[in-house]
Amino acid sequence: MTDTAASQKFKAQGDTAYRQSQFAQAADLYLQAIQADSTNPVLFTNRAMALLKLERFADAAHSCSQALAIDSTSVKALWRRGTAYYSLGQFAKAQHDFNCGLALEPTNTALLTELEKTKKALESATASKAQLPRSGSGIAAPIASSAPQPMSVPQSPQDFERAWREHASVPARLYEYLKMVPIVRLPSLFRASLESAHIADITNALEHGYQTHKDFDLVFKVLSALPSIDRFSLALLFTDDKVKERIHHLLKQLATEMDVDAALLTNKYS
Repeated sequence: MTDTAASQKFKAQGDTAYRQSQFAQAADLYLQAIQADSTNPVLFTNRAMALLKLERFADAAHSCSQALAIDSTSVKALWRRGTAYYSLGQFAKAQHDFNCGLALEPTNTALLTELEKTKKALESATASKAQLPRSGSGIAAPIASSAPQPMSVPQSPQDFERAWREHASVPARLYEYLKMVPIVRLPSLFRASLESAHIADITNALEHGYQTHKDFDLVFKVLSALPSIDRFSLALLFTDDKVKERIHHLLKQLATEMDVDAALLTNKYS
């Protein structure tokens, strides 16, 4: 049920927190505003702005995508998603968003500047790939700068977040990382930053662990731990129904393989 008055109250508080450079608090307040009224695209773009300041670029892009699902003509959403994609090194996607924004506002000088910067970055990245020796040339190829760093147990939430950004896009790597992280530390590592995108990434990794390694124990332990993380219910609220269905399917399989009653846990992901 939409509560516009409550939503606007949280938004105003979020705006104040943002102006005071309290970006984590601002992101949280904007999320509460969204929970009260999920039909307002401005709330999603404002939250994306705070997430960009926190360098949570994947989450910022996701928030902008939610805004665009409501209003496909939101220039701010295209601009901020393009900025997030650029920071993630996804230059082609960034270029597409900046072009779409300029189609709506052709004289927007900020978008023009961002587009030119992105074009140069994309050209540089393309040229670098072209210079790599071909397989079988007899010349050792240089190690790519984007090669993943060796995994290690995170010593702080900041270490955890950096490693997550590096491994999340590859389910096999994220699975190996989750194996390394003590499950009991997940709540303290995520703190209040759990997002629907994290739940989707974890689902991808756990499906890999289940299907490839038959790692029933890890899948069950991780899915059991997530509901104890702060703001799990809010993150689940914005999780795609298809992701929830995949989690339910995993739990159904675990109930058979491990002879456990997963009904209560399944309800937590509904």
